[in-house]
Amino acid sequence: MTVYTEVVSKVKRMSQAEKLALLRVLADSLTQEAPKAKRKHTLKSLYGALRPKDGRIPTDDELKQDYTNYLAEKYK
Repeated sequence: MTVYTEVVSKVKRMSQAEKLALLRVLADSLTQEAPKAKRKHTLKSLYGALRPKDGRIPTDDELKQDYTNYLAEKYK
């Protein structure tokens, strides 16, 4: 019997509380071992990406009219 099969058979015989405790220990060990990826400055790189070309944000009425025009063209 390999170590893996021994561990699996022992885990199957554990109570639910013991299984949860083991799960927490395993999860903690995985988070400690995982290399931390360098975070890119995503927010800074996206700043202004959605800004309209003319610099002004359209009103709700303008957005509704644009959507109505889009649908009218789509379903001609």
